[in-house]
Amino acid sequence: MTILEAMDDTPYRVASDVMSGPEPEILADIHLRGVAASIWNRTCEPAFVDWIDGLPVESLPELRTTVPVHLAEAAAIAACEQAKIPSSSERDILTGDIAALAMMLSKTLDVRQMRIRLDVSDEMMCPKFHMDNVPARLLCTYRGPGTDYVPQEDLSEPSRIKSVKRGAVALFRGSAWSGEERTGLLHRSPAVDESVGARLLLVIDPID
Repeated sequence: MTILEAMDDTPYRVASDVMSGPEPEILADIHLRGVAASIWNRTCEPAFVDWIDGLPVESLPELRTTVPVHLAEAAAIAACEQAKIPSSSERDILTGDIAALAMMLSKTLDVRQMRIRLDVSDEMMCPKFHMDNVPARLLCTYRGPGTDYVPQEDLSEPSRIKSVKRGAVALFRGSAWSGEERTGLLHRSPAVDESVGARLLLVIDPID
């Protein structure tokens, strides 16, 4: 944690620590002092990976919606139907996981409404390191490489850049996070992996 001096000479703290662990409860650490991101390190089942990687780009589900948490799974199912993805156990895993992550975010941040996106891209969606203008943002990459992140103070040191694993769940504070701490952790889309093809990224933003 770094102490900086504000414009009015009042000291304020910069949160740039990252907490990670193998259990979903780690996401609640986003509320800890000095923590800018919490990451649930998990891996996708091989059968799911084979299935999602085998889908043609035009069959990857895309979604842009704002819903109460209890409708997250219905929205994900509708996106899969729109993409004409046949019913299967793997599709159920995807839609069920989106619903579960929406519920986790709801409980972690005490919100009931959320903005849910499924982004499909074979290009770097956000190539520059940045901070989102939201209180917090949950990211999970189902296909392709995970999100890169780095403390703002280490931006000029490439060796300090780290990446969220594919399938892992990352909860980042945004610039609108409430409290006295300023968020000092930046993130970006990873470089395109042509061997994998299009990337499928889940984004969930809380809505007060």
